[in-house]
Amino acid sequence: MDPQAKPLTDESYWTTLWDGQQHKVRHLRWAYVTNRQLAKLFHRALANAEHPTLVELGCADSLWLPYLAQNYESTCYGVDFSQLGCQLAQRNLALAGAEGIIICDDVFAFAKEYRATFDFVYSMGLIEHFSTPQAILQEMDSLLKPGGTMLTIIPNLRGMYTPIARVASPKLLATHKVIPPIGLATVLQEAGFDVTEYGYTGGPLKLSVVDYSPWRAVIGKWGHEVLCKCVNLTDIVVGNLLAALHVPNQQLTSPYVYALCTKPNEK
Repeated sequence: MDPQAKPLTDESYWTTLWDGQQHKVRHLRWAYVTNRQLAKLFHRALANAEHPTLVELGCADSLWLPYLAQNYESTCYGVDFSQLGCQLAQRNLALAGAEGIIICDDVFAFAKEYRATFDFVYSMGLIEHFSTPQAILQEMDSLLKPGGTMLTIIPNLRGMYTPIARVASPKLLATHKVIPPIGLATVLQEAGFDVTEYGYTGGPLKLSVVDYSPWRAVIGKWGHEVLCKCVNLTDIVVGNLLAALHVPNQQLTSPYVYALCTKPNEK
């Protein structure tokens, strides 16, 4: 690992997080505004790609790798340093009847072996877990072929989600760097990428962007299950209502920050 890129989490943090998902079979649910918007974002990123080779960095329990494998005739890779997370990602591929290669390793070691391999590189919550996002962006750059596309998505822990996270999961804020859209675009440009679009995404509401697992110890397993079901139902009902009212993606309530960029051909 690059000594300049100090991680804000360790494997035990993620093992604890993914342990709660072991007995849950998850799949993409299109009732969520967030999933519909992210699918459109992936379509824009891959619109001109034919049989792309792609990788998800930080792929633990990924629901999007099976989707991309099935809908874009892609050769899919996923990498994560959590063994449990990798097992869940492989399980999701198998349940969807999709093929993909899951590698349990850290991004820095993976990048050394797979330089200039991929047409599309994406992450959905990765660079904000490092003290120096620029260092990991350099590794992401090295994975891309010249002219390749990269999509970076991180949680929007500003606006209404900051006070919610302080109550629901204080450690969440301690393990994330808060990066606004212009800040994300700036670090990508400084890393040598051509940024084509950036902003907020995920719809007008997604309360489940916050981790509520610490409350399991307070309200018990069943109380936590009820809490999560209420959060998910709110995301669906209120999220779709706000979307129908054409509430735009914005800092106050949108769950994610994103940037779509390309690697210059001359690199």
